[in-house]
Amino acid sequence: MMEPIMKTIIFSLLFAFSTPGMAETLPKGHPSIPQPMNASPDNGGKALVNEGTVISTIPTNNYTYIEVQQGDQKIWIATQKQTVADGALIRYSQGITMKNFFSNTLKREFPSILFVQAVEIVKE
Repeated sequence: MMEPIMKTIIFSLLFAFSTPGMAETLPKGHPSIPQPMNASPDNGGKALVNEGTVISTIPTNNYTYIEVQQGDQKIWIATQKQTVADGALIRYSQGITMKNFFSNTLKREFPSILFVQAVEIVKE
């Protein structure tokens, strides 16, 4: 039987290598990206409970900022770097909302932005 410390080390290594980008250092002021609850194997283990249409994107070296139309509301989300086309229908996980978030990389302040772990393209 494995020692508890060994189980913890193995779990930590599996988590770090199974979640792209999570082992990277987050920029200063960036919140940690939480693991969503109620995850499903169908979507890679992430609960994608929100849906919207991409208005615009801003790619950076490590992250992608996505402006999303969700019903009658426009919001900004940020996730690990990926390519998402304007007009695409996406689903995304719950995350952490930050008010008045200033991105040093973009030299821009977002009045409100939702940092999420996963975004899935439903329809391009």
